[in-house]
Amino acid sequence: MKEPRQHNVQHQNDCARRAIRATAEHWRTHPVPQALRLCAEARGVNLATALILNLGIDDFPGMPHLFGTLLTEEGRFISFEIEADDHRLQVDEWLDVTHRQNLCRHNRGIGIGHGALAMDVLQALNAPPSAIPPLITE
Repeated sequence: MKEPRQHNVQHQNDCARRAIRATAEHWRTHPVPQALRLCAEARGVNLATALILNLGIDDFPGMPHLFGTLLTEEGRFISFEIEADDHRLQVDEWLDVTHRQNLCRHNRGIGIGHGALAMDVLQALNAPPSAIPPLITE
């Protein structure tokens, strides 16, 4: 039986970049849980320009639990854990984990680090729309 073919580093980086972008675009076009929105706003993070890299939601009876990682517009990676119900919001963790990210663009065997790929996606999604070239009239 043939072994599955492994993809080259560039292809692996492209797949990872597409996955990061798909998650970020999903949360930019779908409602973000109110607890996360409130916590982010209170800490000066604009979710319209930040990337949600992953978001887990455990819906415990009476106390939803949110956890994940986001990338702020300023390039800071934030790990968070939030518990919320209709009457209470408890932030268990809001931690800058930028120092834990692989921001290297030249890693032997893996190419671009996950943190650097996320920064690329952030820059691409926050780039101003390109100007439409003027019509040429004669």
